[in-house]
Amino acid sequence: MLARLFTPPKFLPNLSKFFQKKFNAWLIRYLPFSVSRSYIIALGWLFYWFKPREKALITRAIVQVTQCRANAKELRRTIRQTFKGIFEHYHEKLFVAYTRLPRTVRFLLRKVQTSGEAYLQEAFQAGRGVLLVTGHFGAVEFLPGVLALKGYPVTMICRFQTSGLREVLLEKAKAINLHLIDTDAGNTLFGALRALRNGHIVITEAEEFDEWRPCKDKKISFLGARLGYDRTLDLLAQRSQAPVVNVLCSRHGKQRYTLEFTPVTTATPGNGYLGLQNLKIIEQAIIAAPTQWYQWKKFGQLLEPRWTETAVTACPARGYPADGYLTPVVAG
Repeated sequence: MLARLFTPPKFLPNLSKFFQKKFNAWLIRYLPFSVSRSYIIALGWLFYWFKPREKALITRAIVQVTQCRANAKELRRTIRQTFKGIFEHYHEKLFVAYTRLPRTVRFLLRKVQTSGEAYLQEAFQAGRGVLLVTGHFGAVEFLPGVLALKGYPVTMICRFQTSGLREVLLEKAKAINLHLIDTDAGNTLFGALRALRNGHIVITEAEEFDEWRPCKDKKISFLGARLGYDRTLDLLAQRSQAPVVNVLCSRHGKQRYTLEFTPVTTATPGNGYLGLQNLKIIEQAIIAAPTQWYQWKKFGQLLEPRWTETAVTACPARGYPADGYLTPVVAG
């Protein structure tokens, strides 16, 4: 009887939809930032109590990338902090969407700093728009709002998990002159090209694995895995002739964030592999701070068909973990 009380529900939405329940949105709107953050983190751990297989998938992906650079204690801490980073991402998404606009504006202007913004300004002054490439890293949800509040004409390519989130973000974006391209509405490439020709900064995420169209004849290495290369970014840069800049929004402790801009080779006809250059920048950031990346589930799903389970014996972290997760080994 007691076991039945703790049986996970047969149906549970994904993590994003789970967090976007109306009650959570209401709490985010009124609670202090630190309190709502703690609430979302606690709710995230509850979600993965009901989703042990998904938790194991994410854990295996983290182990695959980080185990040989850490001892067992460090690895356990990295895994726990990475899950907390995933929950923080969703808290930041809800904060941007559901807090009142004046509060959001004050927070972004006070808490988010920039590093290397001169690279963006130089690219923008060329007059052909800018392809601003980012990743699922850190407080990326703050990126478009910060740039729009600085006066840049910004267009963001994004996908919404719920219709409620779509409506509230579209309304908020309009208030600060931020344009959003919904990938579910179709014609994403056309919309991005039009925005670039109008001189906008177009923000896109490089490791959006669900949207990739991998080439059969070109493989790349990303976090130790061989993946089919997606040429979409190269195509967009070549057609638009827009310069390319990479940006990541790193967290630095509680409520401290920095937009870090990195120049990437200017797009010219025949100049390919811009996507790979951006992936390498993101890869270096993930290796340095794996706790700030939140694409571990999708990355794990890419690797899962090639995983084999073996005992942990080859790395300093051997013996991890005690609760039964085994080291994934990616085949050739």
